[in-house]
Amino acid sequence: MNVLRKHDNLLFFLFILPWIIGFAFFFLIPFGTSLFYAFTDAKLPGAVTYNFVGLGNFTHMFEDPIFLKSLSNTMYFVVFGVPVVTAGMLLLAILLNFNVRGIALFRTFFYLPTLVPIVATVIIWRLVFNSEFGILNAGLGMIGIDKIDWLGGMHRIKPVIILLQVWISGSGVLIFLAALKNVPRHLYEAAEIDGAGPIRRFWAITLPMISPSILFVIIIQTMYNFQMFTEALLLTNGGPNYAAYTFVFGIYKSAFTDLKFSMAMSQSILLFVIISLVTFVLMKLSNRYVYYEGEK
Repeated sequence: MNVLRKHDNLLFFLFILPWIIGFAFFFLIPFGTSLFYAFTDAKLPGAVTYNFVGLGNFTHMFEDPIFLKSLSNTMYFVVFGVPVVTAGMLLLAILLNFNVRGIALFRTFFYLPTLVPIVATVIIWRLVFNSEFGILNAGLGMIGIDKIDWLGGMHRIKPVIILLQVWISGSGVLIFLAALKNVPRHLYEAAEIDGAGPIRRFWAITLPMISPSILFVIIIQTMYNFQMFTEALLLTNGGPNYAAYTFVFGIYKSAFTDLKFSMAMSQSILLFVIISLVTFVLMKLSNRYVYYEGEK
C-alpha cells in the first residue's frame, strides 16, 4: 500500500507540475519582484542602481492629491457602480427569462456587446456621447433638447462609464439567467397557492435561490471596478479634471509616464491588499445572506 501511495503521489505532482511552474513564473516571481521594488526608489524595471526607501513610497502616495483623487474615483465606481451594474444585469436577466416569441433572438442581441473588444466598444461609446456630433445629442436635438457635454462634465462622466458597464454586462446577465432557470418551479407554485404575489415571490424565493450567483457577480464586478483602466484611458484620458482618473490609470501613469516604477509597484501592492480585504469581507458576509441549498 505504501508503494502504491507513493506512486499515486508522484503521478499527482507530475500532473500538477506544469501548473506549479506557471504559477511560480507568472505570479510568485513577479509578485515578489514587485514587493521588492515597492520599497526602493527604482525608476525603471530591472534597475541596477536604486536605494531602499522603506515605506517612503507609501507615505508619498497618500500625500499626492492626484492619487487620493484616483482612490476616491475608484471607490465611487465600486460603491455606486457595482450595485447599479449588478441590478441592471439582474433586471435584464429577469426580462430575458420570459418565454415569449423570439426571446432567443433578444438574448443573442443582449449578449453581442460582450463579444466586441472593450477598446472598440469604448470608441463606439465616444461616438455616441460626443458633445458635438454624438448620436445621443442628435437624438435629443430632434426633440428640442440642447446639446449636453456628456464626456466633458465632471459629474456626468462617471454615470456614463457605469452605463457603459451595463452595456457590456452580457456575461453577468447570462449567469443570472442560468440561475433563474435553475430555481425549482414547485416553489413558485406553492407560493401562488399560498397567495403570494409576484413581488413577494421575487423576494422570498427568487433572490434567496440565486444569491450564490449574485455573490459571484458582485465579487467579479468589484474586482473589475477596482482594476478599471480602458474606459478611463480611451473615453477622456482620465479627465475632465481627473474625474475619471482611476487607481490603475494612476499606476499606468506612474510607471510609463512619470517613470516612477517603484511608486507604481507600491500602488499595485496597495491595490492587491484592498481587493483582498474587500473580497474577504464579502465572503464573510455571504455566510449571512447567501443561501446554499446543498447545506440546508
